[in-house]
Amino acid sequence: MSRNSKVKRDARKKKEPGRPIRRLGSALQPHAQLLDADDASVGGVGWRGGGWLLVLGSQVAARSDSAAMALAMLRHVVAVQERAGRELRLEASAPLLNAATREAAALERTLEEHLAALEQERIEREPFAPVVSPSLPH
Repeated sequence: MSRNSKVKRDARKKKEPGRPIRRLGSALQPHAQLLDADDASVGGVGWRGGGWLLVLGSQVAARSDSAAMALAMLRHVVAVQERAGRELRLEASAPLLNAATREAAALERTLEEHLAALEQERIEREPFAPVVSPSLPH
């Protein structure tokens, strides 16, 4: 490769129009929030690209196809923070709650029963994990 080829390439790049910045995927549609005592959002769940994304501290922490699993993850975060002395409030949208309720009904359970079963599965996978039992948002 000659020295001139790099010079020519750099000159050509300067002449080309800049490419716009593209974001991958569609926008995140928020469906649940974890709010602290000052009503500041510390996390939540949103819908994007056919799945539910758990966002904590402005970072995607987990992804699930299940609305009930998304709620279970949020409830777990609430319980962990509660044990650490930080109280969080969970607010969820009607579409998220309805989707989770439909999933539970498909398994012939109430939403509360289904969330309890998901928590039990989590405990069985992680035997030293404490039990979580916060109530559903209204």
